[in-house]
Amino acid sequence: MRYIIATILMLFSLNASNLEITAKNFFHKDGEKKAEFQGNVVAKEGNNLIKSDKIIIYLDKNNEAYKYEAIGKVYFEIKSSKKDVTGSCDKLIYLPTKDKYTLIGNVALHDNLNKRDVYANMVILDNKNKTSIAKSSGKKRVKFLFKVKGK
Repeated sequence: MRYIIATILMLFSLNASNLEITAKNFFHKDGEKKAEFQGNVVAKEGNNLIKSDKIIIYLDKNNEAYKYEAIGKVYFEIKSSKKDVTGSCDKLIYLPTKDKYTLIGNVALHDNLNKRDVYANMVILDNKNKTSIAKSSGKKRVKFLFKVKGK
């Protein structure tokens, strides 16, 4: 029990900012470097928000989070001074040290600053390198909606 409490406390003491997670259930197995949260999971870090059915936090040897994986009915808000996107997908993977988001399955992304929408099977937002990639598979195609000036 002390190990579980220590793990939870370490999750909330990340370098750059705090990660706050609420959920119906929490699971951690001694010796494993991950923590699972299930049931109406809400994760907040600064201005960023992720809601999903399940979130797995992967920990490094110092018990610091190096990867978040949200699975099932994912809703997200990614906000900074230069970015304001919201949307949904089936699975979201976030790498905090790389500031990189991978959105997988039925991605609907809304860029609130630039007034455009992206629909795809996969979207990669690499904030560190300031790049975005959208991909689709099978017969499904990537779809962009742009605002047209004067209309």
